[in-house]
Amino acid sequence: MNILKLLEFEEGYREKPYIDSLGYPTVAIGKRIGPKGASIDLYQFKVSKLMASLWLEEEVAHTVRVANAQEWFKPLSDDRKVIILSMIYQMGLVGVLKFKNMIKALESRNWKEAEKQALDSLWARQTPERALRHAKALGGDKLADVYKGLI
Repeated sequence: MNILKLLEFEEGYREKPYIDSLGYPTVAIGKRIGPKGASIDLYQFKVSKLMASLWLEEEVAHTVRVANAQEWFKPLSDDRKVIILSMIYQMGLVGVLKFKNMIKALESRNWKEAEKQALDSLWARQTPERALRHAKALGGDKLADVYKGLI
């Protein structure tokens, strides 16, 4: 599955800036544009769908470079890589690196434990549907099956 397509589904597209569920000004396809608690009135512009797609491509290219620098990421299947890339896009590498037990499970190829550890997190409580889909793919379900009928 294409990471761009998955992120467009998970993040959605918004032409005008909005405050996301955690209180950050955000625009386009989940692009954070300011500090938590900043007034949305500070952001008076629109981002076209084309510009949002280009911005996403740039962000994903950076995310891929960051992920590929992690030794534990390299041997993962393509489906699992897409999930980790999505997590890094959403939380940043620093956020994903806090999933120490999930990463250990991925390194030891204990897919069901990786699934369990992904769900044992603040992230899973904040974005439960996304986390459940992602965890299923980490656990071994095919992305095409997890997202069937959604994308």
